[in-house]
Amino acid sequence: MKNKTRILSRISLIIILIISLEGCATTYKKLGKNGGYSDQKINDRVYKVSFQGNTHTSDEKVHKYFMRRSAEIALEHHFPYFIIIESEDITKYTTVMAEGSPLTKAKITAMSYSGSTAFVPTEYKSIPKHLVEGKIALFREGEQPANAIKVEDVLKNTAD
Repeated sequence: MKNKTRILSRISLIIILIISLEGCATTYKKLGKNGGYSDQKINDRVYKVSFQGNTHTSDEKVHKYFMRRSAEIALEHHFPYFIIIESEDITKYTTVMAEGSPLTKAKITAMSYSGSTAFVPTEYKSIPKHLVEGKIALFREGEQPANAIKVEDVLKNTAD
């Protein structure tokens, strides 16, 4: 009986961990409801690339994943170099409201002329959501401009 209880406890713990991880930062994946990358071919050498994080993904990680996707596109099309033609780092803010005082999150009883009234202080928070989008151009060995980024270097530095 004790073994069954231990097994059920461990299974419960694993389920809780899996559920809690779902709310974490965006992973490197194709764009979905919790962020990810997308790309669009403009011509044989130019692509529009973007990576969007969720509210738990840092600006640095979003930029890292933008670079990684850019390098992967170049590699997929057999180009060892790329440049970023244009890019934009966009941060959108969502404002959320949380009931309770910032320190205690407790209801406060306030006295008024008409008697005691429950008062719930409100805290507003702005939560950032980062997005980097831009256009890249792909280059072969020997034709790359001086500011070209080497695909191999990016992939080494952005691997998880």
